[in-house]
Amino acid sequence: MPRFFKNLSLIIVIVVIIGLIALMVYTETGKEKAWVVENALGQVLTPIQRGLYSASSYIYNLFAGIGQRSTMKEEYEKLKERVAELEKELYRLEELEKQNERLKELAMFLDDNKEIVVTGANVIGKNPGIWFNNITIDKGSKHGVAVNMAVVTNEGLVGRVIEVADNWSKVRTIVDGKSAVSGIIQRNRDNGLLKGNNTLGSEDGLCEMIYLPEDSNVAPGDKVLTSGLGEIFPKGIYIGEVVEVIKDRRDLYKTAIVKPGVDIQRLEEVLVITSEDDDTLK
Repeated sequence: MPRFFKNLSLIIVIVVIIGLIALMVYTETGKEKAWVVENALGQVLTPIQRGLYSASSYIYNLFAGIGQRSTMKEEYEKLKERVAELEKELYRLEELEKQNERLKELAMFLDDNKEIVVTGANVIGKNPGIWFNNITIDKGSKHGVAVNMAVVTNEGLVGRVIEVADNWSKVRTIVDGKSAVSGIIQRNRDNGLLKGNNTLGSEDGLCEMIYLPEDSNVAPGDKVLTSGLGEIFPKGIYIGEVVEVIKDRRDLYKTAIVKPGVDIQRLEEVLVITSEDDDTLK
């Protein structure tokens, strides 16, 4: 392209020189002949000028467009980065809002149970698998936590502390196969023992309430609370709801399948009951 314009410029110069010479030669013939030469030059130069103008305009617009596209691309990248930042901030605010709701519910639970003293803790670990059979919390002996203390949320019983260090503790949840909690049917006051269903070979997140009286009228929908027997779990803490009743003819007792009130799979914050009054959760 540059070589083309260079040759074109040379042609124009040559044409102009020829025109000037012709003008000088024919000057003496009068104005009429000079006008003829001028007109002829105009006819030759006008298309060339028009072509040069069109070419220069095209090149200018081309480079201007490239510059504009470059600017638009830069603006687009900046906007994309800003959108990503705003999305992160939105996620953070949504997470804070959810956490605030959970903490508010825990605070309401404490307002309804002023007779207990608790230490709030965050869940920082769990055993392998989809269920939280055993969890690790970020509070330990330095915070007043001790072995066998009950762990709850506003939804009910979580389990008990089984191991304590200075700044962390391990909790066995009620769905673990090694867990055992004395319970009572709220409606008819029948007592039984709740054991977790989750073992190495099977996990369903439920509990079995065994040793219920053979003549118990326990039924699906009944609420199960801690009985207070065993001196580990305070009396009256909500455990869960009966979803099925099993009675084998060879057994002398009935068994109730209980779904825990606490969503064990999604634990994030818990309360450790460090002390209680004599007249506790009724």
